Amino acid sequence: MRIFLVPRSNETSYKNFVSTIENGVDLTIVEPYLNEDGRKRLSGKNKLFVWGNKETKKASWDKMELGDLVLFYKGREGKEREGKIVYAGNLIHKQHSKDLGLSLWPPKKGQEPWTCVFFLDNLRPIYIPISDISNYAGYSRTFIVQGFMPLKDEAIQKIIERFGDIEKFLSHYSVKRSEKLSDLEERSAIAAHAEAVMLLLKIGRMLGYDTYSPDRSKEAFGEKLNDYCTMDKVPTRFLGELVPIIREIDVIWFRDDVPKYAFEVEHTTKFGAGFQRLFQLNPLSVQLFIISSQKNYSLFTKFIETDPYYRHKDSFNFRNYRQLEEYFRAVSEFEAINKTFLTAKSLK
Repeated sequence: MRIFLVPRSNETSYKNFVSTIENGVDLTIVEPYLNEDGRKRLSGKNKLFVWGNKETKKASWDKMELGDLVLFYKGREGKEREGKIVYAGNLIHKQHSKDLGLSLWPPKKGQEPWTCVFFLDNLRPIYIPISDISNYAGYSRTFIVQGFMPLKDEAIQKIIERFGDIEKFLSHYSVKRSEKLSDLEERSAIAAHAEAVMLLLKIGRMLGYDTYSPDRSKEAFGEKLNDYCTMDKVPTRFLGELVPIIREIDVIWFRDDVPKYAFEVEHTTKFGAGFQRLFQLNPLSVQLFIISSQKNYSLFTKFIETDPYYRHKDSFNFRNYRQLEEYFRAVSEFEAINKTFLTAKSLK
């Protein structure tokens, strides 16, 4: 068995990672593009966990064999001293195919597609400090995973000598899914706010709403928020004099100029201003959401029990970061399945 290291970011967007690794994809999305071996090995699996490399990494990809272990690296964040390995999985199929890659990860204009595709089984969350990997392999103390690469054979031998086998090695670093923090929980306040707003804008677009945010100049996941805002300003037809306040709400979903859902992202404990802005939309029967860390739920309930919010508490909803991320994955997956069902070539 060989071990391959894969950077969790940089080679593709956040959306690609959560949709094809953390959440998995439906077989129907890729089935039209699988070769005969792929259909045999992947048949009967409702969820597929899949990743890919570009042509520049094909030489390393060619070395992969069935059963090989793949470890996903995530860089240092916040106050962390170093990066870490966060997921592990075993290779069950690989296929060199431009069409297969395009069905999973359509590249931006001018970018090369991911053609070296591989599917994983036994995917599980783990936590291995990258310094541990460096020690096994004899890498420098400043080592980070910058691209898809095989781990040195000497490192694999040292791991087996210490733990007995690879499975015991993984068990030593295992993490229960319930203990895994949401990605947004680990971000700084500024980064978490921008990324949560981006997820909300993308979800709104995928669900067919017009989307608005006052933070259009900001970026998240390497993309501009403005690219996912269909409205440059809040329409006045139904809001009138409320516009100066409403236009500061983090995200609003509209349909025919009518606000349907409004969201305030509160990473810290400063809920007051967000509640006040959202409350202005209450007469229009808009569903109002506070998006925050689960640890702030008690603060949300405290606000709800105060005047004037307690009389309209049914209009206010609390959603934590993990719920937002899971909703984004589910909507993204549905969009991919829906697109495949309506447009993919029929199987012969």
